[in-house]
Amino acid sequence: MSASKRILMIGGSGRTGKLVVAEALSHKHTVTALVRKPESMTAETQSGLITVAGTPLNIQDVRRAFAQSQPDVIIVTLSAPRASDSPFAAVISPPRLMADSVSNVVAVMRENPNVKSKIVIMQAFGAETSWQNLHCVMQLLMKKSNMIYQYVDHDAVAKETRASGQTYVFVRPSRLVEGTSEKVREWDNDGKGVPMMAGITRESVAKFLVECAERRQWDNSAPVIAN
Repeated sequence: MSASKRILMIGGSGRTGKLVVAEALSHKHTVTALVRKPESMTAETQSGLITVAGTPLNIQDVRRAFAQSQPDVIIVTLSAPRASDSPFAAVISPPRLMADSVSNVVAVMRENPNVKSKIVIMQAFGAETSWQNLHCVMQLLMKKSNMIYQYVDHDAVAKETRASGQTYVFVRPSRLVEGTSEKVREWDNDGKGVPMMAGITRESVAKFLVECAERRQWDNSAPVIAN
């Protein structure tokens, strides 16, 4: 197991985020989560999670969380809330929820050059350079549904984070499904060769995100992953 890290979680109260918190704590890392409602993470705090109340859309809240955690790694698992669980439901969050949140995190990283941090961001297969290798049927589905707005947001995150000069990892899972952790297959940055209906469990993604926090082999890359 790798040396203990100080991890700051952005999006830690979501379905995948909670799995990442549990995985990181099981590896004996010190984990702090910036969350709007700390009471939603009572079980996690009982296991050692530190919470800071706030939102990544407010840079002052990000500064407080950063000061509390002094992170080696920031893991971002944000996703845009929808009106229902359907992927086709209307998005009810600001159009740049992820981009503006990550922009605030990166700005605070730059304000603290003595804290050597990197940022690991969960995105999706089809974001940025991997769009060209998303099956044409899936591209059409995205373009004709509300899901396209999240891809626009993901693209802005990638473009602006790369330009910041900070060390990053963009993790791009294929279709998310529920289930236990399974073996993870990786494709390089553009995702060429990923099967049309490839999927990956949230637990598998959580484990991979923590591995990216612990190791340097994926730094400044954007692996596409599936089971």
